[in-house]
Amino acid sequence: MSLEELFSFMDSRRVLTAEEERVLYSYDAAPRRCMPEVVLRPVDEEEVVEIVRVCTEEEVGLTPRGAGTSLCGASVASGGRHAVVDFTLMNRILEVDEDNRYVLAEPGVVYQELNRALEGYGLFFPPDPASGSVCTIGGMVAMNSSGMRAVRYGTTREYVASLRVAVAEGKVLSLGGRYMKSSSGYDLLGLFVGSEGTLGAFTEIGLRVLPKPEHSRVVGAEFETPEQACRAVLPLLRRTRTLSVVELMDARVVRATGGEEALSGWQGGAVLVCESEGFREEEVEEEVRIAAEVLQRHGGRVLEADAEQVWGCRRGALPALAELAENLLLEDVTVPVSELPGMLRGIEEVSERYGVEIAVFGHAGDGNLHPTFLWDGEDAPEEAVEELFRRCIALGGTLSGEHGIGTEKRRFMRFEHGSALELMRTIKQAVDPRGVFNPGKVV
Repeated sequence: MSLEELFSFMDSRRVLTAEEERVLYSYDAAPRRCMPEVVLRPVDEEEVVEIVRVCTEEEVGLTPRGAGTSLCGASVASGGRHAVVDFTLMNRILEVDEDNRYVLAEPGVVYQELNRALEGYGLFFPPDPASGSVCTIGGMVAMNSSGMRAVRYGTTREYVASLRVAVAEGKVLSLGGRYMKSSSGYDLLGLFVGSEGTLGAFTEIGLRVLPKPEHSRVVGAEFETPEQACRAVLPLLRRTRTLSVVELMDARVVRATGGEEALSGWQGGAVLVCESEGFREEEVEEEVRIAAEVLQRHGGRVLEADAEQVWGCRRGALPALAELAENLLLEDVTVPVSELPGMLRGIEEVSERYGVEIAVFGHAGDGNLHPTFLWDGEDAPEEAVEELFRRCIALGGTLSGEHGIGTEKRRFMRFEHGSALELMRTIKQAVDPRGVFNPGKVV
């Protein structure tokens, strides 16, 4: 029986089999390409459950997909008999519970649209990925996404209060609730957050949300090198209390994004840009004053920064860098904040040793850097990438702070996890015994 026939219970307009439709789902923001045999676009939990049941019985691979902004190949099929399930039609905000600061939504709700809806309640969902104008909360939960605000607010994991998850054979798990804390049983909710669609498919997501700060200010400083800039991060975090953003951009990134206009007086060095936000204007002003003092004391030259422009440049770093070379590979190494200077030295040494250009930007406030390999020609710098990860792990770091593992980093997992990788595979086997959910990813 063809895959189209297997899913005949759905409206045929939402079962995509034409090549010109499927090709749009054959890639995400990572280099890998793979055409799915069919694309399914469910509109409710009932359809998702039936899709999972059929895929389990027929041993058809099932890859959940939101907006396709994954940077590690997590939302692309892995070959064989495979269906991609597009959740973007499940995009309703089901409830906003002001009393409990809780919002219930379907997985296809776009991050930016959720925050627009929450504005009327004086609330917001803090994780702030650069793709926030298009990425979905289902994808964010699956990848444990974060972004520029993680230094103060943490990652998506901290805000997931409840999930409904369709698992093998079409069973549905209801996990968590709108309570603030729980010590009841294993943390199954946490198990599914960041699992990259390898254990189940979300049908409802409950998120904790926070009161939205009323005031914010930005301050930036220029340093001779990224390493020097990152030596200022620990002193900055020791002296301040309300910084929500501490971002690094090297000179390549500033130039590529047109950041000279956003940073008045910039002369060509690496930049740290910080933002403070809060509910009392005088407190925010004092925080910015202290931050400027610390940055200057540690070798920085304080710049006037236009907030809207500078964050626009920072969010546009990836597409801007893509204009500089035929090929681009954005990585996502994360080390303890104290090890940032060592990681930056390592990046420079890898660049020199392998003769490949590496631009650097990222979330210096939480140790999360995005070394971006730029090269012309067909040969990817695979040895350079592997050495980068080995250096990261040697500094006590992790393969991914926010982008995930997918297919792109799977071969490096043993470097970080060792024998614990076998436990992960055991969990995968227990929850998904037929290997239906997002096969070929993570473990």
